[in-house]
Amino acid sequence: SRGINAEYGEETKKPDGSIHIKYPDNATKITYPNGEEKSVYSDGTVVTVDCTGQKLILLPSGQREVHTSSFKRREYPDGTTKTVYSDGRQETVHANGRVRKKDANGNLVSDVVLNKSGGVVIDYLNRRGL
Repeated sequence: SRGINAEYGEETKKPDGSIHIKYPDNATKITYPNGEEKSVYSDGTVVTVDCTGQKLILLPSGQREVHTSSFKRREYPDGTTKTVYSDGRQETVHANGRVRKKDANGNLVSDVVLNKSGGVVIDYLNRRGL
């Protein structure tokens, strides 16, 4: 069946129970019977939400964001990741192996470069190469 929803999009209910909404700007949203959702925005951004509430955002720039109940993480095309945990702690892992950690108050608690096996090569916080 078809109709216009409260958000001014054209809504279509499919035989599988999913609801498809197309908005005037060509953005779309699909809601599935199990609670999963997929939205595609006119700029190319794709947002999926699974039935546990975990959200994956794919940005046109190649960046990705993952949102869960315990953290939010942005992943950059060069391999760098920035994670903010629900308690406020932050961790940035750079593609070159540099790892910076901050506590919930934003204070830098660790700033190191790791080698491929995970060993510390440089400790910027304590100003020493190992």
